Amino acid sequence: MNSVRYQLDIIDIAAHLISVTLSFEPTDETHLLTLPAWIPGSYMIRDFARNIVSIEASDSSGLLNLVQQDKQSWLLGCQNKRVTVVYQLYAYDLSVRAAYIDDEVAILNPACLCLAVSGQRELTHQLQVNKPQAEAAIDWRLATGLHRSSDTEFLGFGCYTAQGYQLLIDGPLLLGRFGWRSFTIADVTHYLVVTGDNQTDLTRFAEDLQRICQQQLAVFGALPDDLSSYWFLLWVTEDGYGGLEHLNSTLLLCSRSDLPVPHLPTISESYQNLLALCSHEYFHTWWVKRLKPAAFQQYALSNEQYTRQLWLYEGFTSYFDDLALVKSGLIDDKTYVKTLEKVISRVTRNPSDNVQSLTDSSFNAWTKFYKQDENAVNAIASYYAKGALLALCLDAALRQKDSTLQHVVSGLWQRYLASGTPDNALMQLLTEFGFSDLAAICQRWLDDAAPLPLAEHLPALGLELTLRPMQHADDLGGETDNTNQLFIGALTKQQQGLLQLSHVYHNDAAHQAGLMVGDILLALDGRRITSANFTQLLQRYTSNSTVKIDFFRKDRLLQCSLTLQRSKREVAVLRISDPSLCSNWLATQP
Repeated sequence: MNSVRYQLDIIDIAAHLISVTLSFEPTDETHLLTLPAWIPGSYMIRDFARNIVSIEASDSSGLLNLVQQDKQSWLLGCQNKRVTVVYQLYAYDLSVRAAYIDDEVAILNPACLCLAVSGQRELTHQLQVNKPQAEAAIDWRLATGLHRSSDTEFLGFGCYTAQGYQLLIDGPLLLGRFGWRSFTIADVTHYLVVTGDNQTDLTRFAEDLQRICQQQLAVFGALPDDLSSYWFLLWVTEDGYGGLEHLNSTLLLCSRSDLPVPHLPTISESYQNLLALCSHEYFHTWWVKRLKPAAFQQYALSNEQYTRQLWLYEGFTSYFDDLALVKSGLIDDKTYVKTLEKVISRVTRNPSDNVQSLTDSSFNAWTKFYKQDENAVNAIASYYAKGALLALCLDAALRQKDSTLQHVVSGLWQRYLASGTPDNALMQLLTEFGFSDLAAICQRWLDDAAPLPLAEHLPALGLELTLRPMQHADDLGGETDNTNQLFIGALTKQQQGLLQLSHVYHNDAAHQAGLMVGDILLALDGRRITSANFTQLLQRYTSNSTVKIDFFRKDRLLQCSLTLQRSKREVAVLRISDPSLCSNWLATQP
């Protein structure tokens, strides 16, 4: 059987080098070999080919002509003989989107390692992964959602296969020392793989995940027909967070402190966040990996691929991820409401809520959302957070019409699975369900750069929303007794023991005083400013007081007058006003 074959060898752990041997039977005089510029699910050009440090091609007659065409493609001249291409890559990207190697773990995404062969993308692709010979890897194992060949042991090194290049690059591999647990949902085995020795409770973790997965399954009614197993591949570091969805797996990055603590029955905030991340990526098993925008039915991995629907796929997923935790009984209603309060605050406290629409945020993800700078709070709306709030508003409105967002999501899944969703899919379905007025309203929510009418719709869910001034950089809502605390309208970070402005909110006090991002605050009315005393210094003043701020701007010592005031930025305070309505909304699903 003709196939494209790859062999992966980690040849130098300390230098983070991996060797890839690609072999195939040519079907033409030339073949174009191409490495993707981005990985599906993460909408930014990453130029993976920049990590190739050497490459050459040969057949049984000797070296072949291999000419680089652009930043990620090589034209290979072939004869009627099997071709072998050998190349080395540098792998030290601490993220879930690329490749990373050290003496504890190797994270290998085929999307950044395996060159595609023109004309042969639909063939069977075989991936031979050899165990590193280094002493540090003597007890390493391998976990992946890729299909394991019959002669390869479970969690073992050996041969894995995929029916086509697209499926190959959708199967990340985790190599190293890890613990694992499994559970079964609807006759499909789910695996939880966790790297390192973390003094955690894997059994509890797996049981919690099982409850979450069961709730996500209830949204759609059944697991996808082609899902035969599912893998949670969790890479644990001292400080990390992130996840990326794949067809039958997810690669996750977390901090060691996020894991559940043995013998402690309560769910810490960090563990709750980790469970929400797992919930988010599992929801993508249906919602992105199978149902997706029509534009993504065929991925174009050499360049940007635009869609205005990321609010639907990431925003709705962000709504259902936390919702699964409360519906599965892992957190109570009050904890969920506090979590929702933070999501609202992350949107309402930024000027960008009035600057960029959700459709524009989705379309420009490549150059804006994924490349945020110090002005992001003023210019970029999050299609994750604000998209989740749109889902929240829509769910509330639907419940007033004796329907639910789950019913709509299930309808989209059934209607558009084969073809992908057009930009107006949600509005079309709402209209067909008899909610044409709501479809028109929802379209305005998407196209207008304006706050969502949360306070108007949340009472239908038993919630009352009020907004109050933001008081400090970490203020994400909730009741407070300190109503007189003043805020300068800027976020700060420590810089060599001093406070440096990292973000300045448009039209707030710091901006009006002429302060800029990068300014280093030195003194307030002649008193030295430190990270420890700045809040206390501000508390001694009343609103509308004018103070003198001494600061460095690069190497210049400057001074400005700043009028202290309550922040123009607003954060959420949520209260359960109707416990019966709220409990009905958050009730556990059968």
